[in-house]
Amino acid sequence: MLEKVKKPTVKDVAALAGVSTTTVSLVINGKGESIPEMTRDRVRRAVKELHYHSDYTARAMVTRKTNLIGVVIPDISNAFFAACVRHLQVALYGHGYDILLCNSEERAKNDLHYIRLLAGRNVDGLILTPSAEALTEKYEAEVKRTLSEVGLPYLFLDRYYRGDEPKVVVDNEKSSYSVAKYLIECGHTKIGAVAGPLMLNSSYNRLEGLRRALGESGLTLPDEYIVEGKYDIETGVRGGEKLLDSDVTAIFAFSDVQAFGVYESAKRAGKKVPEDISIVGFDDALYSSLLDTPLTTMRQPVKSLAEEACRIVLALVEGKGKVENVLLPAELIIRDSVGRIG
Repeated sequence: MLEKVKKPTVKDVAALAGVSTTTVSLVINGKGESIPEMTRDRVRRAVKELHYHSDYTARAMVTRKTNLIGVVIPDISNAFFAACVRHLQVALYGHGYDILLCNSEERAKNDLHYIRLLAGRNVDGLILTPSAEALTEKYEAEVKRTLSEVGLPYLFLDRYYRGDEPKVVVDNEKSSYSVAKYLIECGHTKIGAVAGPLMLNSSYNRLEGLRRALGESGLTLPDEYIVEGKYDIETGVRGGEKLLDSDVTAIFAFSDVQAFGVYESAKRAGKKVPEDISIVGFDDALYSSLLDTPLTTMRQPVKSLAEEACRIVLALVEGKGKVENVLLPAELIIRDSVGRIG
């Protein structure tokens, strides 16, 4: 039977470095600015030699803080959410916080489970992007009640319920309006849309922005020009197949991943981009600029979204925050996937 190795303690580090336990605590917690550099070096060498790691549970019992922020997202395989998590982790780490990440798989029951789980792990705050299912009328009241019961400071990122809860989102309506105006300026009057689930504010607002741009130009968006589905390649393929059989000259995919599917459907149909059909996306995903015909799209300000979410949730955690609703613009990135008509 293997003998259990005794874990080094703060006292062990202090004894090896020849300093007090208070000095060790200050140095390892990044609060030793007033301590001479030579002394700090001795503490760091002792920590390294003893392979000492902080006991976060013990520290949390004293400080009543874990320096952990819970993050719940709907789909880690979605490039947008993966990028959000990356930037959130970097931003929070810069303030001395780490994240506990949960992936709801677009299921409301998972949202509810993970909110309770994270509260049980004593995270200091919560950043939540609800699943599409959680945003339906069936689950809205239960999710809001659960958030109230656990009592954690929280904010919504990208997706949200209508109300006064703090949130950080892209201005999807205005951003969609911008890309639609660009298509109209290029001569396109018959524009199809491959949308995400319309119960999501992102998808609904992008549709509203498209309708506003068309309406200002005296144009309409017939129902048969709209294909609703998920933010995935399969929906893009299905939407592309349907819209390529119509008389649209341009297709606005509400995510770049959907746009990749539209490209595939155009290829199967023997149509060239942009000679036969123009395509635009939304996100500016990693591979959008690397396609044979680089995709014109709206670039989401992912880093700014994460930094704003970090700023607000930490202010709420520290009791210094107020309810904020941050709306950030996306940027039109013009590449080669839109042709001009006339």
